[in-house]
Amino acid sequence: MSVNIYDFTIPIFIRALTNLDACLKKAEEWAKEKGISADELCDARLIDDMRPLAFQIQVASDTAKNTITRVAGAAAVPMEDNETTMAQLHERIQKTLEVLKGVMKEQFEGKHDATISLKIRNQERDFTGLQYTQSFALPNFFFHVTTAYSIMRAKGVPLGKADYLGAH
Repeated sequence: MSVNIYDFTIPIFIRALTNLDACLKKAEEWAKEKGISADELCDARLIDDMRPLAFQIQVASDTAKNTITRVAGAAAVPMEDNETTMAQLHERIQKTLEVLKGVMKEQFEGKHDATISLKIRNQERDFTGLQYTQSFALPNFFFHVTTAYSIMRAKGVPLGKADYLGAH
């Protein structure tokens, strides 16, 4: 029996985005205690040449949504990538979760060998559905989720591994 791509993408995306949303809430509480605007964190970066927190969340969201579009063939759900406040980032995550929860496992059946064409840095790259999820979608998603967590942590938000991993 082969594993359906759904099983190692959608539930994982849902859990990580849910945990990321909880980290944002914790960041808001921390900012309130410190007497600063939580929205300032949206522009926070680990280092000057990296993108800010808002961008990290946008790309994590896009990667999850694009996996549904590219692998399962679902209709694309465009989002403008213009979030600048914590409230907007929460809304973005909630919309993404709705999209993820709306996809059916059956839409991923038989997609292991489907061809996924992707333009990366001006190069066209072909993957199978399995290769795309294992070597691009999941690593890219977790890079941006981890970077978002790390930005908040670096700014002083009291987050730990349990916040990142969430309830087991």
